[in-house]
Amino acid sequence: MKYHLEQQSSLPPKLRLKPSKSILIFKVFFSTLQLFIERSPYFHDLSIHTRQILIQNNFETAGALNSICLIRELKALHNMVFITNCTTIYGDKIIKHSDHLTARLEPNGILVKIMILILAFSTNCSIVIPHYSDNIMSLPSALSIFKIQSIFVTMFWKYLTYQYGFNGAVRCFNCLIKYILDILHSANENRNIQHEQMMKKLVEETKNLLKNEN
Repeated sequence: MKYHLEQQSSLPPKLRLKPSKSILIFKVFFSTLQLFIERSPYFHDLSIHTRQILIQNNFETAGALNSICLIRELKALHNMVFITNCTTIYGDKIIKHSDHLTARLEPNGILVKIMILILAFSTNCSIVIPHYSDNIMSLPSALSIFKIQSIFVTMFWKYLTYQYGFNGAVRCFNCLIKYILDILHSANENRNIQHEQMMKKLVEETKNLLKNEN
């Protein structure tokens, strides 16, 4: 990801401002989620169809949390190229909003990574689209997902209580859940045609890659 930001910084200003270049940066940010969850053996234990449904249902929310984590790690909000890309796609207000979300993100990176996995292995953690029937999961697939998610939730809770004790774990868990809800709200408030097209294309490309693995 750092390489892509540096590469775009080296481009002439006119090329940097092209919407296609801005969209490419965000596609790279979101696509890192796929690389992350594919490291989990649980993902490969699932059928191709179930993996595709996970991508369809959870890519945006889990990808947003993963992207915020990357933004913090890379200090991307101090990078003028990234800021320009943000304003090109989402408008001026997004920088202040992103800075607020990044500042509020749980400082313990391990907890954030486990939470990303919990979201990624959900039956649906995004805004539900009723008319989209392809993302409906069968009962056996849903039970498989619940089993995997239960493993990550147990791991998450044990780590929380080890780090903060029971009361501290409850407070931290409450803050993280509120944070996820704020991400959902933010995603809904800031979505536009460019974002919708980008996410739709990225999800379809990822699903097709999974299909080709079969």
